[in-house]
Amino acid sequence: MKKILQLTVFLAIVAGLAGGALSFVNGMTDPIIQEQKIASVKENLVKIYSGGEEFKALEVSLSDYPALVSVYEADKGGSAVGYIYETSAQGYGGAVKALIALDKDGTYKGLQIIDCSTETPGKGDVIAGDAFINSVVGKNIGDSIDVISGSTISSNAVIVGIEQATQHYNENYK
Repeated sequence: MKKILQLTVFLAIVAGLAGGALSFVNGMTDPIIQEQKIASVKENLVKIYSGGEEFKALEVSLSDYPALVSVYEADKGGSAVGYIYETSAQGYGGAVKALIALDKDGTYKGLQIIDCSTETPGKGDVIAGDAFINSVVGKNIGDSIDVISGSTISSNAVIVGIEQATQHYNENYK
C-alpha cells in the first residue's frame, strides 16, 4: 500500500511539473503565434485591397450570415474606404474560403480564394484562377456573377459568400 501511495504522489508531481512547463511554453509562444497570424492576414488584406493603408478587424455579429467568418475595415487617411469579408462556404469537397473586398461605392475591389484544397483538382479548383476572379472584380453590387461550367458547386460556394458579404455590407455600411 505504501508503494502505491509513493508512486501516486510521484506521478502527480511529474504531471504537475509537465503541465506547468507546457503552460509556461504556451504563454511564451502564444503572442508570437498571434503576431504571425495577424501578419499573414494583413498580407492577404493588402493584396486584395491595395487602396487601404490600415486594416482592422471589426467586432460585428455575423450570426445571421453563416458563410461570413470575419470583417475587416480598410482605412485610408483615417477614414474607411472599404470592407473585406472572409468567407467560408460549402463547396463540392469541403469548405471554400475566400476574401472579398467591397469599396464604399459598391464595387467589388478584389477576390482572393484562400483555400479550395478540398475541391476536385482541375474542376473545382478553377475558382482560384484568374478567369473566375476577373469575372467578379470590378463588378458592382447587384451585377450578376456567373458560375463556372463544370465547377458549379465550387463557384456557388464563392458566390454564396459574396452574396452574404454584400447583404451584410448593404445592411451595415451603405
